[in-house]
Amino acid sequence: MHSPERTPRAIWVLIIALASLQPIVHAWIAFFPPEGTVPTGLAIPDSALFIESMDMFSTGFASPYATCRSDGGGQAMAYYSVPHLWLYGALGMAHRLMPLPQFLFYGLANGLGALFYLYVIYRFLRIVVPAVANRAFTLFALGGGPGGLLYLLTGALGMHGQPGFESWFFRFAVYDLMEGPHFNPTLYFPRLYYTLSLGCCLGGLGALIRRYRDPATRLPVGWMVAIALGSFLDARYGVFVGGLLLLYLLCAPSRDFAATRSILTAYGIPSVLGLTVAWLLLRTNPAVLENHLVVGSMAVWFSPFLLVVALPLATSLKPVWRTCTANKNQFLQVTVPVLLGYLLAYGVGYVLYQIYYGNLLAGRDGSVAANVSDWALLGAVVGGVWGMRRVLQGHREASDTHPVDWMGMWFLAYAALSLSGFGQGWFLRFGPQRLQVFLWLPLCVMCAQGLLALRPRLQTTITATLLCFGITSIAVAHACFQGPLGRRHGEGIWPQLHAEIMAQEDETLLESLGAGTVLAPAPASDVVVRRRGNPVVFGVGSFNLTDLPYAELRAVADTFFSEATSDGKRQDLVRDWCVEWVYAPHTWPVHPDTLASLERATWLEPIAHVGRGGVFRVRELGAKR
Repeated sequence: MHSPERTPRAIWVLIIALASLQPIVHAWIAFFPPEGTVPTGLAIPDSALFIESMDMFSTGFASPYATCRSDGGGQAMAYYSVPHLWLYGALGMAHRLMPLPQFLFYGLANGLGALFYLYVIYRFLRIVVPAVANRAFTLFALGGGPGGLLYLLTGALGMHGQPGFESWFFRFAVYDLMEGPHFNPTLYFPRLYYTLSLGCCLGGLGALIRRYRDPATRLPVGWMVAIALGSFLDARYGVFVGGLLLLYLLCAPSRDFAATRSILTAYGIPSVLGLTVAWLLLRTNPAVLENHLVVGSMAVWFSPFLLVVALPLATSLKPVWRTCTANKNQFLQVTVPVLLGYLLAYGVGYVLYQIYYGNLLAGRDGSVAANVSDWALLGAVVGGVWGMRRVLQGHREASDTHPVDWMGMWFLAYAALSLSGFGQGWFLRFGPQRLQVFLWLPLCVMCAQGLLALRPRLQTTITATLLCFGITSIAVAHACFQGPLGRRHGEGIWPQLHAEIMAQEDETLLESLGAGTVLAPAPASDVVVRRRGNPVVFGVGSFNLTDLPYAELRAVADTFFSEATSDGKRQDLVRDWCVEWVYAPHTWPVHPDTLASLERATWLEPIAHVGRGGVFRVRELGAKR
């Protein structure tokens, strides 16, 4: 018999296999790019931030995204004010001790972060819900939505090359296949600071819950240090996990004041310490704060959310309803109906809103949260009244709180917040979409618990379906979205997601660039930084690595390369931003009319024209009129 404290061999195999995906994809990109392409030096578009930050100490905090209008000049510590960039700086120092190419080392680090995170999640489940830990972890790691299967099916039907496919299929891909702060953990494995921050904070939470249940256990000092680190690396996640701790204490069957004070102190002190240091660092660059509060303001989109969670949520209805109607805990008796009422009202409001604007089939969800959230509060009020009536009436069938009840409360509370844009969009500035990474774990726990109440054959069918969905989606996400499968000569759908390779035509164009500041659209501008080292006016790296607002810099590039922009306006932009080179890429082409206008411009000297792209040197311009 294995010790209950040991991690089963099968779980280790699963963890190691999933953690290996990142190094494998990076090696594939580096050594086996598709025909007619070359690696760019990036993996995902945001790699421009992470890989550049690996050199922050060796370059003395230089940033190629600082412009001639930056107050800090070309070098300033304020350009690296985002706390998690210092993680990559430390990673860069470690890389210099190892004989491994930087890109491969970066992929290996992502894999090690994934391994740490998955292991922490499994141990967390063994502490909180040991009866269903293995099943819940398997669903968490390998479950998913139908996006992968649908992608393969539409590909087999020849739909990928059809006009409008990207727009139509977006809702099926965005939370199931595209990298980012989404449900399936493999979708955020390329972000080391996510896995480390989540692992540190959730691991600390699990250790403190163990301490809360058994005060005789030692105070987890090591995990308290980890909580401080996790809160520093990503302040949002430190706060969100703190919210989970509060929910746990409110859902706990007993209220021991001394134990409650101890656990709150043990999480609160290191968390506040990490948050304080992060805040002091962020304050050194006000533009970065603006970027995070304005540019990153997004809620979870409702219809893609439902597509991913529909089957596990349907399986979880019985545990959720039990929590709502048959629990002695009065907090749960009231709060669960409030959240259910809000979510149901939100769903009704979503349907009515989309019908009114004719978007129900198109699924344009971006503006829904700001317009529906406040109205959905009426549903929360109705649910609260219903819950209060049940509390006042009392109910004999009430039972003790089950560990899954906390998970149900966790899912409902964070789902409601993640979808919301209270105050006609005011709440969006806090980036509620980031809560999405917390939804899959409690949903998988509830699903695992719900499966136990079903007939064995139905259990097997639902489990097999979820695993088929998830494994297919993981494979498609890594091969076709993070990886370059099917992108011969750099061609393929969703080119804006693919920064890992470029057509050989762009390699030729890049070779014609000389020294000086380059204006190019993203992600081509980030490729210039990685491959040539030139400073650029705008790129994905501009989100953090400069002291100017990202929206302003993006507007410069968008305006310059718009086919509607006049020649005079382009000259003004070149003067204002000290541009010396203009790069129109082949892999991510600008509008043909724009390229033709650049070729006719007398103030630009054509240096190279290959395929759909070109490189131009700026001639000396006169004074601005």
